Amino acid sequence: MLQTTCIGYLGADAEAKNENGKEFVAFRIANTDKWTDDAGNIHEETTWVDCIMNGRPAVFEYLKRGTQVFVTGSTRLRVYSSAKDRCMKAGLTISVRNVELLGGKSDQVPSQLIDTQTGAMVAVDKWFHAAQMVRDESEPEDVILLSKNNVQFHCSRGGWVTPFAPNE
Repeated sequence: MLQTTCIGYLGADAEAKNENGKEFVAFRIANTDKWTDDAGNIHEETTWVDCIMNGRPAVFEYLKRGTQVFVTGSTRLRVYSSAKDRCMKAGLTISVRNVELLGGKSDQVPSQLIDTQTGAMVAVDKWFHAAQMVRDESEPEDVILLSKNNVQFHCSRGGWVTPFAPNE
């Protein structure tokens, strides 16, 4: 097995798909390398990698365009004929075993929120988790948190923070 580790930015929101009764998530990540040659010319090259993950991971709703992720899994090289220019091309596909959110240019959840019930400051880590907000079964299911700009966020009993949606 060829094991691959990649860090890159999502080029588009991840898509949940279903084929032959099996659910999976598909997304593409990109990494751009920049360098200067001996003549002082700046070059850049972007590499795209297709990622497939079985099932629907808990981080699915956070796999949004522009988010930086750390992906590990087995790699498969595919060779195909491009219908557009009729040339042979190659692409890399990772069967993802693990994906970690590293943040991104458009993080949806601020790193500090205010608990509307107690007024306490709540720290949110880069995976949108507030460890101090983990609650047991006897405590309320939902807690609403506020950003400094009065934007509302929902915190589940497990401490996971998501943008507030009134129909939750």
